[in-house]
Amino acid sequence: MQHHENQGIFVYRPHPLLDRAFLIYRKGRDGDFSPVGDYTVLDESEEMSLTEKKLMNLVGKLNGEREGMKLGDMTGSRLLFHVKPRSEDDLRQEIVFYTYTGNGVSKENAILTLEGIDHAH
Repeated sequence: MQHHENQGIFVYRPHPLLDRAFLIYRKGRDGDFSPVGDYTVLDESEEMSLTEKKLMNLVGKLNGEREGMKLGDMTGSRLLFHVKPRSEDDLRQEIVFYTYTGNGVSKENAILTLEGIDHAH
């Protein structure tokens, strides 16, 4: 994955209080990072190494990268998502991710909450 100086605006770090959760930060003009969202894994059977790869892809997308790592061969499933509807004045956007193996129904995998970054890629 290539990073360009001006694209490394978003980063993630493990949540200090919650297991299987991460905070997403945006770098401000002053160089300080402030939290803009969180990512919480709902599927307790998911390997943390896979979660980290998914987060790298998500943060890469926020930073404007077109291509992420292909994870389908590793997971044996497709990752689907649902953007929850929100009112115009609500700055929080919730996105629920699901895994689908091709059998039965999809299973909730994780939830991403972002605040005030509508213009992200």
